Amino acid sequence: MRVRLMQIVDFWVGVPLCAFLSIVCALQRLLAPNALSAATSTPRRILFIELSEMGSAIIAYSALLKAQKLAEGEPPYFLIFRRNRESAELLRLLPEDHLLVIDDHSFLAFAISALRSLVKIRAMKFDVVLDLELFSRFTALLTYLSGAPMRIGFHRHTGEGLFRGNFLTHRVNYNSHQHMALNFLSLACAIEAPADEVPMLKRDVRSEVTALPQLTSTPNELTRLLDLLRSINPAITTTSTLIVFNPDPGDAVPIRGWPEARFAEVAKSLVQDYPEAFAIVIGLKRSTPYAKRFADIVGAARTIDLTGRTRDLKELLTIFELSKLLVTNDSGPAHMAALTGLQTVVLFGPETPALYAPLGSAAVSLYSGFACSPCLSAANHRHTWCRDNKCLQAITVDQVLSAARSALAKHGIHSAVVHSQQSLRVLND
Repeated sequence: MRVRLMQIVDFWVGVPLCAFLSIVCALQRLLAPNALSAATSTPRRILFIELSEMGSAIIAYSALLKAQKLAEGEPPYFLIFRRNRESAELLRLLPEDHLLVIDDHSFLAFAISALRSLVKIRAMKFDVVLDLELFSRFTALLTYLSGAPMRIGFHRHTGEGLFRGNFLTHRVNYNSHQHMALNFLSLACAIEAPADEVPMLKRDVRSEVTALPQLTSTPNELTRLLDLLRSINPAITTTSTLIVFNPDPGDAVPIRGWPEARFAEVAKSLVQDYPEAFAIVIGLKRSTPYAKRFADIVGAARTIDLTGRTRDLKELLTIFELSKLLVTNDSGPAHMAALTGLQTVVLFGPETPALYAPLGSAAVSLYSGFACSPCLSAANHRHTWCRDNKCLQAITVDQVLSAARSALAKHGIHSAVVHSQQSLRVLND
């Protein structure tokens, strides 16, 4: 289902529904003012709701662990769009039956699947539901209709942000000045906060942050994916320097895309400077036109078109393990790469790395800092008025090349130009 259609429905249907159910909720509070006290005991069954973002489950890792700790070891549940389910599976934290999905491939499928999910959620009688979304009225409605006695989410308080109803029991202040990993962690920590604390959360949660797990593939998986790369380009060897490029920003928020020709310019310079380097283009099958245009500039001999060739995200992570560097738009693969420790250069513009930079120390975020940037935020439903992302265009090929070479140098990989200069210095000495 198209993102813009979802946003329109969320506004025109979501706002009146949120207003109506807020009145219903207020009446319930009047009739049963002590209902929340029943939810203050140790929660056993906790549900996270985050539907649309592929990398959000990874960013929420510390929050998931905190919830599991508060539930005395019981893993939380996670509700997500079916197309993004794999991103939650990668963490290897949640059992298969703890992942609930909504099918969003069409509006009818979405409506039917959402209703079925709601019936299932109510039957499971969750103690706590945490809404990780910043701007969705739909998830706010699901949180309320879940029947959970403890409902936690971001609230606008005195701000003039998006109206999402007034039926949360724990209203956490969304902090646009700290990383989303900390915002999500604040939601989980709110489970143990005083219910009358306003606004939540009155504590520093940074000590609760947990490093991401580092996933590794088996030798057989590494061999199989290396064989796949060789089947596309037989020139690849076990000593090749593999550099991954993700030029397709996706159809959800295309304004986040750096000019695609510049990805190819970066790749062309790198394969010229590094004799053992090959450029791999990743993406879904829809990304194949990007890969073809990329190869036209870089040259087919040093390019590997992997678009539509990996069967799942686990195979993509194996490709990351075989590689030395990822250059990518601000998108899901940047966060997945953090699970492998792959050196990564991420290009930001319409969104800010202050909130969405990949976790860990292996990622470098390039950001021009324009006065109008970021223009995608919780306040505008991530629907920007911009049609010309000059903030991204301001990031030059030379800047990306400099960051890429620095990242490769961390592996002890230096360009032929550097080796030539070093050799010349030796001869002169």
